[in-house]
Amino acid sequence: MKGLFYGDKMLFVFLTNQFYEDYTTCNEIEQKSNRPYILVLVKLHNIDFAIPLRSNIKHSYVFWTDKDNGCGLDFSKAVVITDKNKYIDYTVEPQIRQVEFNALKGKDIIIKRRMVSYINKYKKALNEQNIARNRMLCNYSALQYFHDELGIK
Repeated sequence: MKGLFYGDKMLFVFLTNQFYEDYTTCNEIEQKSNRPYILVLVKLHNIDFAIPLRSNIKHSYVFWTDKDNGCGLDFSKAVVITDKNKYIDYTVEPQIRQVEFNALKGKDIIIKRRMVSYINKYKKALNEQNIARNRMLCNYSALQYFHDELGIK
């Protein structure tokens, strides 16, 4: 299955080895060298985000593509792409399962809204880390490595 969306166009991507090398010390960025994650590229407020399709997800910061099997877009592991030419692998075209494609098709506005909602929850949680669930959200989010890009002081 091709696609998802980037602007008005659907786009699934893989990240380059250079991305993983540059962020090797960032433990909350999902890295699998033997079978890399397929990600959905999303542009929000002139910032490029790559949201991974994952399985065995156990939290609620997700857009489910196959809830029975714990599969979906995991907002908590979304990363900011600061250089698409350097960090997006254009040499390989990702293929996803039909059930996931069907779950995502036509849902671009919903996914974008949920990503914005997740970013807002993350920013709010940063200011209230005395609350355990907020501390967990912040500690396990890949957004912690992109405060400059998100305008977080």
